[in-house]
Amino acid sequence: MSRLGTVVRFEFVRAVKKPAFWIGTLALPLVVIVVSLLVGVGQAAGTDSAVSSSSAAKTPFHYVDRSGRVDATVAARWGGSPSTDPAADRAAVRAGLLDAFIEFPEKPSTSPVTVLAKDRGLFENSGYSALAERVLRQSVAAHVDDAEAVRILRSSPTADVTAYADGRVAPGWLSVVPPLLYVAAFFGLVILLAARMVTVVVEEKENRISEMILTTVTAGTLIRGKVVAMLLVGLVQVGVFLVPGLLSLVVVLPLLAGRVGHVVVDPWRMVAGALLLIGGVLLASALFVAVGAAVPTIKDASALQSAAIFAVIIPLYAAFFVMTSASSPVAQFFTYFPTFTPITAMVRNAVGSLSVLETVVCIVEVFAVAAVLLWFAEYLFRHSVAQYGSKVTLRQVLAWRRGRA
Repeated sequence: MSRLGTVVRFEFVRAVKKPAFWIGTLALPLVVIVVSLLVGVGQAAGTDSAVSSSSAAKTPFHYVDRSGRVDATVAARWGGSPSTDPAADRAAVRAGLLDAFIEFPEKPSTSPVTVLAKDRGLFENSGYSALAERVLRQSVAAHVDDAEAVRILRSSPTADVTAYADGRVAPGWLSVVPPLLYVAAFFGLVILLAARMVTVVVEEKENRISEMILTTVTAGTLIRGKVVAMLLVGLVQVGVFLVPGLLSLVVVLPLLAGRVGHVVVDPWRMVAGALLLIGGVLLASALFVAVGAAVPTIKDASALQSAAIFAVIIPLYAAFFVMTSASSPVAQFFTYFPTFTPITAMVRNAVGSLSVLETVVCIVEVFAVAAVLLWFAEYLFRHSVAQYGSKVTLRQVLAWRRGRA
């Protein structure tokens, strides 16, 4: 145990003492903060212009009304006048002499309104469609005698939905947010740990000092010590991101609660998500260590490392399908395929489609597979530690097993 602690302490201290580690760790949060501040200032300054560009504004235009529903008074209020020569108006728009020409079809409910307009820019051109829609809506409302009907036409009524599950009010979609944070944490840890886990194993073989190290500690102790040390380094990096994020949530959540409601935290989902996160990170770490143990140099590890990362994060591309079709055979395959299990199970746990039995099975699976992969990584490292210049092949692994038998 003391030797394991020595390995962990040495690898951890060596990693965190490097200035490059702290520069790389602190650079991204600082950049995110600076960019967020700049975007916030720019957004506050440009909010009025953005809203005005996408909304209707009084504009000189000519129109043809084939529906018979456009009110001339309403159209004039927005700058419109009936067209006496549609062909000439179209030519005037193309020449830049007229702002817009609008043709209302016979049945606006099924056919689009045709708008020819002078270009105002990529974002401001949307104001023309808003203008045509506003003229048509207000014209229809002008011929409705019921004031309430007019208000309904102008703004659709809202619906307050209360759903029940097992006799209790269902927590709603906001209950998905806290467990989904585990998915984000897992993705971040995988990206942070991938290169470190591979490098920390390969460097022992590249430096040709493994034989000397293994005279004092076993291969298993060395590998486990490196894994624990890199996990601690990853936690330090995550903490750098997590602390500012939590402080931001403390400020933002009370502001959002009044608009979208309170975030509901389900204890079972949070505990299950935490166990899946821990097991998933161990599984991914063991996979990366196995990659490092199978190759002689960092250059040789690049292709296998990319494949290992892809094997772990590919369920993110099917996350929406898993959320909406949890009982499908494809979703079940993603749930129980070892390297897909962490993300898939955490996504299903977040939306509440993972039963208690499935949760237990997935948790046991990720920890069991992580243990097997870590054992296999130790086995590869122990047998290939003095194998310089060539990758470990399946034939060699089988030969090692036959030789032991």
